[in-house]
Amino acid sequence: MTSRREFIQMGVAALALPISGRAGFSLAQSALPDAPAPMQFYKVVFDERFGAGRAFAAEAQRLGLPLHGIRGDVTSLWYNELYPRWKQGPVAIAGLTQKAPLFCLDLLARDQRMRLAYLGEHVHRSEGHVEHVLSGSPDILEQARFAETGPDWTNRLANLMSRFPENCFQASAPVIVAPLVGPGDQPEHFVSWVIAPRRAA
Repeated sequence: MTSRREFIQMGVAALALPISGRAGFSLAQSALPDAPAPMQFYKVVFDERFGAGRAFAAEAQRLGLPLHGIRGDVTSLWYNELYPRWKQGPVAIAGLTQKAPLFCLDLLARDQRMRLAYLGEHVHRSEGHVEHVLSGSPDILEQARFAETGPDWTNRLANLMSRFPENCFQASAPVIVAPLVGPGDQPEHFVSWVIAPRRAA
């Protein structure tokens, strides 16, 4: 089991890592009309310090997703929830957080036969808009439809999570979705993500 000191060191290292430059951050094949049921998440993580995180959580709760709030630190989530559960077997998690929590969870998940299956970056720009960069197939981006929304993009993201396809294994190239004009409650860089079990050989 990863020690508390090692866990904290990973978090510190994450702050210096540009997330968009890391290999393997790609979205898998999206759901088709005849696809199987959506992925079942053990936890959907959000950062309760920020308005975008709270708005995402409100819609996710309405959709029946199992929420877990953090305040930037995933130490408690790891020790009290994920480590014991993943020892029983890999189960999927998702979230909307800053990049340091994702970096830690992604590293820890690799030891539990898990992998990062989807990444979206959501950046509040100083000009007063939000830029979305999603890695994924055209189908999943069509479902996201971020270009059709304004400040309520978090609702669209929660809906996307609620129907994220279970059989998402085929990687695709990053796609930039057009910036959205609308107020942001803070100039933060958020990432949405899905960590899922690796496909059996």
